[in-house]
Amino acid sequence: MQNIQVVDSTSKEKSTSPREAAILNPRRAPKSRNGCLRCKAKRLKCDEAKPGCQQCVKKNVACPGYKSKSLVWSTKHEKMLASNQDGSFPSASSIPLVGSSQSAPLLPESQVLDFNEPVSQGEPDNSAIPSIAGPRSPTIDMGARRDSNTATDSLSAIRQQLHRSTVPEFLLHLPTMLVEYYFSYVCQIFSSFDGTLNPFRSTVGKLWDGSAPIYYAIQSMAAAYLANHFPRMSPVGMQMQRETYRCLYQVPQGGKNPAENLDKTLLTVLLVGQTTAWHDPKDLGLVHLKTAKRLNRRRLEQQGGAVDSKARRQNEFFEQCILYWDMLAGFVEEDIDEFGFGEFEIRDSSPSTSPKSDTSEEGDKVFPHPWTGVAPKVQKLFAQVGRLIRSYRKSTAQEAGSLDFLSLDLGFNMEFPQDSAATIEATAKAQALEEELLAFEPPSACNLVDAGDENTPVHQYILLAESYKCAALLEIYRIFPSILFKRVPFTSNTFASSSLAPAIQNLLPIPTTQPPSDFLISLAMHTISILEKLPSTSGTRCLQPIVILAAGSELRFSPASTADPMSGFMPASSSSIFNSLTNREVDIASARRFVTTRLQEFQLSLPAKPIIRALMLVQETWARADLGQEVFWMDVMDEMGWKTIFG
Repeated sequence: MQNIQVVDSTSKEKSTSPREAAILNPRRAPKSRNGCLRCKAKRLKCDEAKPGCQQCVKKNVACPGYKSKSLVWSTKHEKMLASNQDGSFPSASSIPLVGSSQSAPLLPESQVLDFNEPVSQGEPDNSAIPSIAGPRSPTIDMGARRDSNTATDSLSAIRQQLHRSTVPEFLLHLPTMLVEYYFSYVCQIFSSFDGTLNPFRSTVGKLWDGSAPIYYAIQSMAAAYLANHFPRMSPVGMQMQRETYRCLYQVPQGGKNPAENLDKTLLTVLLVGQTTAWHDPKDLGLVHLKTAKRLNRRRLEQQGGAVDSKARRQNEFFEQCILYWDMLAGFVEEDIDEFGFGEFEIRDSSPSTSPKSDTSEEGDKVFPHPWTGVAPKVQKLFAQVGRLIRSYRKSTAQEAGSLDFLSLDLGFNMEFPQDSAATIEATAKAQALEEELLAFEPPSACNLVDAGDENTPVHQYILLAESYKCAALLEIYRIFPSILFKRVPFTSNTFASSSLAPAIQNLLPIPTTQPPSDFLISLAMHTISILEKLPSTSGTRCLQPIVILAAGSELRFSPASTADPMSGFMPASSSSIFNSLTNREVDIASARRFVTTRLQEFQLSLPAKPIIRALMLVQETWARADLGQEVFWMDVMDEMGWKTIFG
């Protein structure tokens, strides 16, 4: 009995569970899907030994190796972080004023613009990015701030991007690269300031991977910009532009919130419509401008009467974007319907005269806008000046029955057609605009909020507003000299007294004791001198081309210096040649050189195609003026077919 017990005990120790028995039984073991290619083809068990399996060694054949597993990118387990803070455009009271010890805070991305509900949580909807987009690159830094020491050359930016990338060049995904380049450089030049408060960085950064139109729009912008240096990027940019149009205008936009869809659609129209000239300088994008106006009107209708502060800030953002875009279009096209300036109230940027407490109200502080800066009012006036000039010159050309209508109200020795109804009406409107411009004062630095960009301190916005003001006055006095005669009376080399003369003397540091034609040149040089105070690396450079064009084209030498170059000095005296050059001529030549140099610098840091046209236009206007012709830059632009969006 004892032996039997020992046998039973031994059998118990060797007993195994059913699962272990199944593993020990080769016929019941789980089948492996791996193995070398030969064993898998012959359905043999492969031990997967390296460098060759035992089955191949027995047969004395070379083992073909093992097929690696294919990796498929999956996003179903990703968890996107949603901000718990209320996203809206930053209130001015939440940011320290200039001169305070506290620096501007780096606010979360969601505090720039808010579209009510989170965008990328879980799987995107039917309007999300297609699968061709690939994985979101971990190198995209949408919250990066512009470095004040970073070169403005776009080639330097792309070189740094390639240097920082840990992905081999042959594996670079073009759409991902374009998205990265948008956030690393393009969004900087699309706004007058950069950083976390730049809506074209922060808001677009929230939406691009959940909105196909925005995804394609920023790719088209990046490719169009890179096409300045890499020609093969030009068709890529055009293709991305077409994809944006297809998603924007043909594919129904899904979503539960109609107001949110309108905001996203309007933002996309601003991105793709305002940059059409980047691809083709002849494409003014006027269809998209009309669409933006219509979408904004629909937004306001859906909101009704009362809106909260967050909605009001978003309204101001979109309306001022359309205002700036409409201003640029008004100088090159007269058939575009005027933006309803009365539909919204532009807050006066001048501080109130009432006493303030230490805790000023939010409405007394001015936060810069990416496109209008701190003075949307002066841009509104500048837009009205440009539209008035185009409509007036068109009507006078029709009355004269000829395109040569420069002598109607441009020649200072010509009699004004006082019987012309168009001239009387246009002059009255121009005089009203002139009075508003002379009364305009930009806000003081203490009432401005710093956006946190070292390249764009607040005083640069003040200088920019002054340059817009002077450029608008220059255009009025150039086309309506009768208004200038009232300010600077001049008859037969003698000045008459005028009650309006002291007003312009106090507002503009320009002597009025000179003929009106010389006064125009002085005003142009004064405008250029303001722009000279802005460095070429300033964030406001994207807002400067139209001012440089308007003021720079008026830098003309006096007729005496261009009529006979041999008059004014004796051939026998070599030093008399230099004596014949006046300081004024040197100043004009210096201002011309600044205009040329600044536009050439902008070709490297801004979209090149519109800037090239601006430079060609200025130089052609100078060439004709140097021949003694009475020319105006708009006429040269129309004649040469050089219309584009100069901004």
